Amino acid sequence: MSELHPIRVVLFSEVNSKLGSPFLSILAEHPLVQLVGVVTSPPGKLCPYFIGEEDQVDLEKQASERGIPVFRAAKVNDPAVISELAALEPDYFLIGNYQQILRPDILAVPTVTTVNFHPSPLPRYAGWAPFFWMVREGELDSGVTAIDVTPEIDGGPVIMQKPIRLTGHETALEVRESHTMANVALLRQLLPRLIAREYTTSPQVADLRSYFSKPEDRDYWLDFTQPSAAIARTVRAGYRRPGAYVSTDRGDQLTILTVEDVGRKFPEPDAPGMLRVESGAVYAASRDGWLRLWSIDVKGEERLARVPDGTARFDTRFQARGDI
Repeated sequence: MSELHPIRVVLFSEVNSKLGSPFLSILAEHPLVQLVGVVTSPPGKLCPYFIGEEDQVDLEKQASERGIPVFRAAKVNDPAVISELAALEPDYFLIGNYQQILRPDILAVPTVTTVNFHPSPLPRYAGWAPFFWMVREGELDSGVTAIDVTPEIDGGPVIMQKPIRLTGHETALEVRESHTMANVALLRQLLPRLIAREYTTSPQVADLRSYFSKPEDRDYWLDFTQPSAAIARTVRAGYRRPGAYVSTDRGDQLTILTVEDVGRKFPEPDAPGMLRVESGAVYAASRDGWLRLWSIDVKGEERLARVPDGTARFDTRFQARGDI
């Protein structure tokens, strides 16, 4: 068996990424990895997945404390940035939650390849915010995937995949956390193969590919003409931030954080969206039953659900968030 030599790695991740932070630690501490650079978000830009959470991370600080060069390029594909990274003579680029797209010129820099750790069972749920979309779609068979990066977004051949079974009752935050842990385990499992340069790949099955874009207001909006199960999925998909929302007949907007499907607890309402308050508990009518509203967002804090005085129903016409 030939002697193994350390591999030179550049890590790509968002500056506040809770996936990038453990990746950085693992790579920096591995005896057969030289972490020669970290490429992260430009100054003033944060990954929206983690904004507002209490336990923040800072990859620039984390890398600088270890003496690892940090690059905060606004446009990672600029020739000047590519030249700086090429000077590091990397064997691998490793990507864990980085939101700029790497074009062919920069992908040609590492002597071996670029590996992306994607938090979904590719080829399904390629693209943006897989945690949100998996919950909203009611997905049960999930996973994380390491791919050999090509110019097609999340379309490169699969190097390794780890399946994850969901219950269908998780919030997007819970899915994100479980998939982060799975991707960390995947990195540890794959590193020996990358170091030995003995990994294999298999093409993604194009017919199974599903691609999702960045969620918009309409995706977070609660349409109470839908069945209760669909509304509850959207609420869980929006948790914790920005949260699913609804407009009221009085012109208010509420960000709803948790609900419970209580079936046909009350008589059939006159119309979907009608509200009912019983012993302080708030219920809203859907197409096929009732939902109890358990908690809402009030100035960034999760509070017991209440509706403004005089509110009789939720508006079933779409309105953009803040557009009243």
